[in-house]
Formats: sequence, C-alpha cells, structure tokens
Amino acid sequence: MFGATTNYPFNFANRNGIPMLESTSVETTTTNVIVNIPNRAFRFLNGTGLILFRLNTEIADGTLPILFSSNDFTQPLTLIGGTAATGSDFAAVGVYLIYYDKNSNLM
Repeated sequence: MFGATTNYPFNFANRNGIPMLESTSVETTTTNVIVNIPNRAFRFLNGTGLILFRLNTEIADGTLPILFSSNDFTQPLTLIGGTAATGSDFAAVGVYLIYYDKNSNLM
C-alpha cells in the first residue's frame, strides 16, 4: 500500500524545506527541564513532519525530563522508543532533528 496521504510509496514531510525553531530560554524546576520556544511556533506547520531545533542554552541537569513550552502549553519530548528525553540526551548547545505529530501530541 502506498503512503496514507499520497499516491507515492512514501509520505511527504516538509515539502518546502525543514523549518527551524530556536529555544528562547531554559528553566529547570525540581521535576522538569522546561525549554521555552516562541509562541505559535507550530501554528503554520503541517500535521506531522520534521523540525530543526536549535538549543541555545545548555541544560545543566541531565536526569530530569524535558518539556517544550509554548503559549502556556507544555509538551513532553520523547525518544524514538517512547521514553522521556532527559537533559543528558540534549545537554549540549546545538541543532537537533526532531519529528513531531500535532495530531497525537508527539515530539
């Protein structure tokens, strides 16, 4: 069977290029690391796709789970197996490739 939304043997992801987001700040609480991103960051993105994410601030605590925050909404960041991403997975400042699915709230 071909891709669910096309007649091709694959689904298109980010046909017009991969969008890039940058962190605006990083907060560490007693239970989470909160990475703040710009408001309405996902508003004009497709339902699923890839983003390049630039982490501008080093994450100091490597054991706490990471949450993305935008518009007072937090979204947990998970690894491929579904486990929570922690500060040790994204500790260094740099650019990361992230898959998102807005319909199932998956990052």
